[in-house]
Amino acid sequence: MALTEAALKSATEKAPYPWLGEAFGELLAMRSRLPNAVLIHGAPGIGLFELGKAFAESLMCVSPNPDGTACGRCQGCRLTSAGTHPDLKFVLSEAAAAEHELPYEPAENERSSATKKLSREVRIHQVRALADFLGLSAHSGGRRAVLVYPADMVRAEAAAALLKSMEEPPADLIFILVAEDVDAVLPTIRSRSRMVRVPMPTKAEALDWFKKKRLKAGEEALAMAGGAPLAALRQGQTDRLTPKAEKTLVELLKKGQALTPDDIVRAHSADFTTPPVALLLARWTHDLLRVKAGVEPRYFTTEAAALQAVAATMTEASLWEFSAKVLGVRRAAEHPLNAKQVWEAILLAYRTACGAK
Repeated sequence: MALTEAALKSATEKAPYPWLGEAFGELLAMRSRLPNAVLIHGAPGIGLFELGKAFAESLMCVSPNPDGTACGRCQGCRLTSAGTHPDLKFVLSEAAAAEHELPYEPAENERSSATKKLSREVRIHQVRALADFLGLSAHSGGRRAVLVYPADMVRAEAAAALLKSMEEPPADLIFILVAEDVDAVLPTIRSRSRMVRVPMPTKAEALDWFKKKRLKAGEEALAMAGGAPLAALRQGQTDRLTPKAEKTLVELLKKGQALTPDDIVRAHSADFTTPPVALLLARWTHDLLRVKAGVEPRYFTTEAAALQAVAATMTEASLWEFSAKVLGVRRAAEHPLNAKQVWEAILLAYRTACGAK
């Protein structure tokens, strides 16, 4: 049963973020007749997990509002907020659990370390642990839910176990799957799920939200984040070069085949740590591929002319080859490599890809 126009408007206003209103309304309309599984998917950095959690909260609420949203006051809402509701099971990667301050259950042989990088994968022991939860009856006699995030990081063995759990779910249970790369979700899992696609917010929506919340992010940060508002906010806190370092690197990249080895060596400083350098290179390369294909740049929107000039000097093969090298640097970015050596090697490879002799 679809929500009334008034209820949909109310739900839209109560969505975790303004641009999630339509998708939130679509989910709430399912409350009267829940599917066995729903797969929420869209780009990273737009609040997909928060949307899935808000839907789960609405199902756990004892006294939901007329529009289907959670009241936020009842015992069910309090337990859900704390991540301890007995009828809601979070199956989150270690990294996602830490980011959203929710429990993570390690494997028996899993070691913890203050310096260990948190895993982004949902692991087999977590999915196998669902068997006990699925065998229980609802604590309050209502609905139960399993929220899996990121569902696109459930690898083969764990995905097979998840599929088995989804094949004959209890009547009172729904799987809420949240994925930022829907193509990476097992096709048989996708086929068993009601798909809810969450579109990117418009630039106007994102900038208006920044303004209303008095957030220190603007059009440039939004462009660098590919239009994803939450990613734009995180950029200032994590993998972001200083404005001066970012400008220096972009100016080097704009030189293309005119870039010299001396330029590369002289420009390096301690500001150029590998993760943010690799991120900027990945985005620059992405935009080169776009303009090469006759499409507007996504990240460096103010450098369209420079991107076109550089792309014109590169063959499609050399551009893809360089893109693969950048991907390799990003994958290795967290390892203790010599940042200066990485800097010189990748920029020399860029120079070669641009056709420099």
